[in-house]
Amino acid sequence: MKYKWGAAALLALIACKKEKKDADSDVGHSAVTTLEVVLVHGQDTVRGRYKDPDGPGGRPAVIDTLRPAANTRYTFSIRLYDESGNPVKDLTPVIFEQQKNTHTLFLLPDPPALAEIQVEDRDDLGRPVGGRGTWTQGPDSLRTGVVRFLLRHYLNPNDKNFGLERGATDLDVSLPVQVP
Repeated sequence: MKYKWGAAALLALIACKKEKKDADSDVGHSAVTTLEVVLVHGQDTVRGRYKDPDGPGGRPAVIDTLRPAANTRYTFSIRLYDESGNPVKDLTPVIFEQQKNTHTLFLLPDPPALAEIQVEDRDDLGRPVGGRGTWTQGPDSLRTGVVRFLLRHYLNPNDKNFGLERGATDLDVSLPVQVP
């Protein structure tokens, strides 16, 4: 009887360790505390940031307002950082290159006519990733709104096919947009 209990306890410990290791390896990157958006049109550059290095419940986040020109087509790029410690970690290559098959950054304008955003970077199966593309700002008759940036992480790359329906949220922030 003592032998069976010992074997069961050993098996339970091994299983728990494996689960923890698997869970850690599924995450694969630090917490995203900062999102930076860069819009470029010729010599004109528009930047916006969401920054919350101490996470929810601490100091309030710093949120910039994006101020793109109406009826203008920009090239956009997104940078993601973990600024919770020192040194700051640039998560951009990890999420948009090394783990592109298990991540999607959705850019969701509200109202939808605020901007037309086309993602150009793709994963190994041709699915959108969200780190770069084109951003066409809407008409000057629509001067204000927000763009929501929703980063989804999929434990199984096949879950990425279901978009927002599956996966875990790594980041969900909105930046105000105001056309000058």
